[in-house]
Order: sequence, then structure tokens, then C-alpha cells
Amino acid sequence: MMATLARATLPTARVIRWWPMVGASALLLAAALLTAASDRPGDLLLALASAALASLVVGALHDPARTLLEPVPVSAMQRRLLRLALAGGAALVVWAALTLLLTDSSGTHGVGPVVALASVGVAVAVWAPARSAVLIGAVVPVLLFSLGQAVPGGGPVSEVAALWHTDPWPVAAVALAACFLGRAR
Repeated sequence: MMATLARATLPTARVIRWWPMVGASALLLAAALLTAASDRPGDLLLALASAALASLVVGALHDPARTLLEPVPVSAMQRRLLRLALAGGAALVVWAALTLLLTDSSGTHGVGPVVALASVGVAVAVWAPARSAVLIGAVVPVLLFSLGQAVPGGGPVSEVAALWHTDPWPVAAVALAACFLGRAR
């Protein structure tokens, strides 16, 4: 099975739509350069980058050959994991570059928010109806970021809306548990 996945890596990497990742990454890196040059804090840009990169990682789950590949000996979840590993690796490289540009000496920005948002998006994609699963899952990270920005602070709704940013690892754990429960879907 691992040999089958290893052989599927290159063809899978070829069919993933990389242009959205390249374009968004270029815009985020340009914004990070401008932010760093102006000596402004980059926290909001990193939060936005978390949502954008997570959305792009979830968007990489789009598999136009899904029905054609159903009879192969690799499950749908394993094919999803391969796509997530390829797109997630690219997103982590971009995230590392962004944090190098925007992190000052006061601290570092971990990868937790990206992982949390991507995990929630993947969980939604796993459980959503197959026809629109990837689209709905890819919208969720941006929706959570927007909700966190739109809801005024101080209340319980605000705390729940920003949970992906304040406590990303528990959010990712719950989302991954939901993915595990939906692995046969």
C-alpha cells in the first residue's frame, strides 16, 4: 500500500492545481515584505495568511478523477492524505518564509493556526456532500478568520470565533478526530 502511494506521489503532484497556491503565496510574501519594511506589526497579516494557506491546502483536495479512481487499491482517505501532504508541505514553506519576514525578536508565530484552520476545513470537506465538499471545506478557514475579525471582542462568541488562533492544537485535535470518524466517507 505504501508503495502504491509512493508511486502515486508524482502523478498526484502533477494534477494538483498549483497556480492558486503560487499566486496567493506571492501576494502574501509581497505584503510581508512591505509590512516588514514599514516596521508595522504583522500579526493581522499572519492571521490572514493562516486562513489563506489553510484554504488553499483544503482546496488541493479537489480530485476531478475521484470517481475514476474508486476501484484502485488505495482508499479515498489515503488519496486525500497524499494531496494534503503535498499541498501542506508547500504551505509550510510559505509559512516559514512569512514568519521569517514578520517575526520580530519578541517571539515566534507557530504553525498552529494554519494547522487548526486546515484541519477544520478538511473535517468539513470529509463530512460535506461529495459534490461540493472541497468548496465548502475551503471556504471554512476564510469564514472563521472573517468571523473572528467581525465579532466584537469580550464576549463568548468572540472567544469561540478566535479559538483557532488562541488554542489551535485542541481545535486541530477535534477536527482530526472528526476526520478519523469520517474516514470511510
